Amino acid sequence: MTDDEFIGSIEYGPVSDLIRTCTNEALKDLVEVGTVFVHPGYQGKGIGNSLLNAMFLSLKKKGMEEFCLDSGYDNAQKIWKKKFGEPDYLFKDYWGEGLDHLIWKVKINEVLK
Repeated sequence: MTDDEFIGSIEYGPVSDLIRTCTNEALKDLVEVGTVFVHPGYQGKGIGNSLLNAMFLSLKKKGMEEFCLDSGYDNAQKIWKKKFGEPDYLFKDYWGEGLDHLIWKVKINEVLK
């Protein structure tokens, strides 16, 4: 947050019904990290990475070793592939032709190296 506006946010919570259904409950015991937003005027300045790192540390302090995240948005998928590699689950054309849905299962210690 700057003096008068929010510039980014991140959240985590129980795994969504979409992830539970798509993975046949395989990730039901994890938490899902999602809704990472950075104001367009502040993107590319490391704010998203700072939010993610704070989240990883927070989850680790709570004793969690893994989390998951998903995306049906092409731009976000490119970012997550760069950060976390290829997804653990790929649902081809889930949202329509050429619109895949991707899900990652991530080990916290691997992203905190």
